[in-house]
Amino acid sequence: MDLEIRTTVLEDNDTVSDLLLKSYTALLARAYDAVTLKQALPLITRAQKDLLTSGTYYAAATGDGTIIGVGGWTRHSPTGKDETSTNGNIRHFGTDPDFAGRGVGRALMTRCIEDARSAGVSEFNCYSTLNGEAFYRACGFTSIEPCPIFLPGNVTFPSIRMTRPL
Repeated sequence: MDLEIRTTVLEDNDTVSDLLLKSYTALLARAYDAVTLKQALPLITRAQKDLLTSGTYYAAATGDGTIIGVGGWTRHSPTGKDETSTNGNIRHFGTDPDFAGRGVGRALMTRCIEDARSAGVSEFNCYSTLNGEAFYRACGFTSIEPCPIFLPGNVTFPSIRMTRPL
């Protein structure tokens, strides 16, 4: 599949939010119960403006410009833990379920790894969804430990902390 991987801009906000909602609603249902998803989806499917304008958050677009995947990295950890001067953190990946398993996530990860290496990063942390663990493992990550993410409104979202040397 021919994809353009580009950095996102603030104007991508609504499109990215729509994609994350579509992606997470369909793909997370295999790993999370309905109650957890009902509480978490409104909180985790909104595009994050700081990511969109970070220069290290990317959109995978088809030839006609349709965004079918997003993901990126930052030096700052979304949990505020496990930060060092030489690591980065994989952030807010999502793929249109109609394109899952077709290399979209892998293309985004490749861009993240290349750009992070160029910036002097030597390791990635990732706080994976339960069903995302296999994808990240296929990208070279190792599972470290279960890591609940505490969301607003006393919502606990199970995840797995993973790492990968670059």
